[in-house]
Amino acid sequence: MAQRTADAVVIAQGRPQPMLSVAELPEAIDSPDADGPLSVDEAERWELCRRSFEQFAQAWWVMATAMDVALRGRLWRRDYATAEAFIRDVAGMSTSNAYRQIAGARVAAILARPGPLELLAHPAFEQGSNTLSRARDSGPATVPEGLTISQRAAEALTPIRADYDDETAAVVYRAVAEATGRDSVPGTVIARIVRQLPRRADEDLDHDALCELARILVVGSPRSPDDDPVRRFAEHVDAARDFAASTRGMPAAYRAAVAADPAVAERLAARLKGHLTRAAKNFPDA
Repeated sequence: MAQRTADAVVIAQGRPQPMLSVAELPEAIDSPDADGPLSVDEAERWELCRRSFEQFAQAWWVMATAMDVALRGRLWRRDYATAEAFIRDVAGMSTSNAYRQIAGARVAAILARPGPLELLAHPAFEQGSNTLSRARDSGPATVPEGLTISQRAAEALTPIRADYDDETAAVVYRAVAEATGRDSVPGTVIARIVRQLPRRADEDLDHDALCELARILVVGSPRSPDDDPVRRFAEHVDAARDFAASTRGMPAAYRAAVAADPAVAERLAARLKGHLTRAAKNFPDA
């Protein structure tokens, strides 16, 4: 029987324990006002977290999940003065980086669930959706039931998590994995594809369209931009997106310039109109 003291919890009589899985970690309990010595239950939960830190130093998303449990329950307070000191000691990273990893770990946990793509897709997907039908018809390589994701790939999905949610990020990752026939997609590939997906504020795609676009970008992703016409056009689209994002403060800047020097402001406005006219001539007839 486990020793039940809060001072020194010994699980299973101190014998070496098998590697913990995420399913064996205690449920995270929000305790924002927790203070004082750890209770017996908290001490046991803390020791399980500590075992995860030691055993899964290389399994980033399991460690991140354990950090989430320890941070949300303030279980670190027995051994550390602050959450920042705890994070530095067990993970050697900043607090902001730790929370980024925790967010990415939620996506990793979704991807690790056993089951086929259709069963794990976002609720917005129907099993007979166009994306999945095309995937089956095109005959891509089969993806294993459980997928793995690197820390870098999970961080690259941040814009999708921020715009939509964790499930959507996982579904997009699965779509890319399906298109490539891999159970783990390199972070550089995910980062490049996510950069080309529109932000939700610019274009609010539904999940089916977002997933389909990710698949198209995989199929059209080039080995060299010089010999890939799809990539070259995508670069123009990226340039237009960046330009559109950079113009949000233009009206206020123009009004301020007119107030400061109307003549110069009007000359600049005429130049701007010329640039936009030339750009419009280059837009495809689509």
